[in-house]
Amino acid sequence: MLAVQRRLVIIDLLRRRGATSVEDLASRLRVSLSTVRRDLHELEREGLVRRVYGGAVLTEGSTYPCAPERPRADREVERREDKQAIAEAAVGLVARGATLLLTGGTTTAALVPLVAAVPDVTVVTNSLDVARRLSVVDVDVIVLGGVLRRPELSLLGHLVGVSINEVHVDHAIMGVYGIDPRSGALGASAQKCETDRTLARCAQRLTILAAADKFARRSPHVITAVEGITEIITSSDAPLDDVEALRSRGVNVSVVNPTSEPFRPARRETS
Repeated sequence: MLAVQRRLVIIDLLRRRGATSVEDLASRLRVSLSTVRRDLHELEREGLVRRVYGGAVLTEGSTYPCAPERPRADREVERREDKQAIAEAAVGLVARGATLLLTGGTTTAALVPLVAAVPDVTVVTNSLDVARRLSVVDVDVIVLGGVLRRPELSLLGHLVGVSINEVHVDHAIMGVYGIDPRSGALGASAQKCETDRTLARCAQRLTILAAADKFARRSPHVITAVEGITEIITSSDAPLDDVEALRSRGVNVSVVNPTSEPFRPARRETS
């Protein structure tokens, strides 16, 4: 893991906990104590954390902008209960018989098996991971063409736009890198953002799935302005000021709490 990635993990953990120890960080990051201390020293120099005896606390109001997206394996284990609750709220918005666009990502991945409960739904996706997960449930799937982005198993580029123009989509549900109440939904990179921007325009209804940590992330790459978002589903620790700012601009923001019993879909019958 790169230093900037480690430091983003540290900031995210401190934002959720308020404080942590050097030993805990070293164990989580699988690095030495001296490496953690160097990271904390650099974050303190940037004014993002304050070092205390044995650990660190988050500086009030600090953010860590424009950090790169962490590896998928790291993101999959974070905020798992929040993502499940967000997915359970999102599936209630999907209408019977709808053609639904789903992009890839760890938050939308929690929604994928729940879609099987919606009668007669068709899923359109540029994610091979989404298509693979849907192969075991009774859902029709349309996979868009494009250039493979291996770390995420997603298809990007011009061919995605060509493909989506041949399909009618009723409702688009997307995960994003970040949410800014002024700029809108943010992407992690220029290449991925270009594709997501095309997909965000394919339906009149756009639902963004974003746990609370997405509100702290900043990027120069805008997927869609606030006016292009129909609704956002987020977790209960989302910053209230940002939630109210989005609501004041016409976005329906739903705040959900984790649930203890995950939905278990029926598997597709095989002969």
